[in-house]
Amino acid sequence: MSHAALAAQVHEGNDPAAAGSAGARWSELSGKLRDSIGSLTALAADSQENWQGETGDAMRAVLAKAAGWLGETATVSTVVGDAVAGQAEVAARARAEMPEPVEFDPAAMIRSAAASGDVLELAGLSFAMDVRREAAEAARQKAIDVLRTRDTALRGLVPQAAFPAAPVLGSEQA
Repeated sequence: MSHAALAAQVHEGNDPAAAGSAGARWSELSGKLRDSIGSLTALAADSQENWQGETGDAMRAVLAKAAGWLGETATVSTVVGDAVAGQAEVAARARAEMPEPVEFDPAAMIRSAAASGDVLELAGLSFAMDVRREAAEAARQKAIDVLRTRDTALRGLVPQAAFPAAPVLGSEQA
C-alpha cells in the first residue's frame, strides 16, 4: 500500500473534535441518568409515609427496579463516553504522528538531472536516488507503524460493557 494511501486513512473521515464531542454527550447522558435515579429514589422514599400496603410496596419495587436499570445504563454510558473520548485521542495522535509522504520518482529525478545540464548532478544521481528511496521507504514504514499503533489502541478501547435490557415495569400480562 502506498504511503499516500496510508496517510489518507488517518486524515480522511477523521474528526477527533467531533468524536470527542460525542464522548462528552455520552458522559452527559450518564449524568442525567444518575440524576433520574436520585429523583426515583426520592419519590419512593417520600411515598413511604403516605402510601402503605401492597400497592405502595409494589410501586416502590417498580421504582427500585427502574432505578437499578438506570444505574446500569448510566454506568455503560460512562464506559461508552470514556471509550469514545479515548478513541478520539488515539485518532488525533495518529493524525499528528503520520509523516508526510516522501516523493520518490526515479524517472522524474533522471529527467531533472539530465535537463539541468549539470555534470556533477548527473554523476551524483545514483547516490541521490538511493538517499531519496531510503527516505521514502523510512517514511512509509513510519506510516505503517503509526497505523499499527493506532489500530491496537483503538481495539483496546472497544467497550466490553453492554446496555441492559429495559425492565418490564408494569403488568406482564397483556
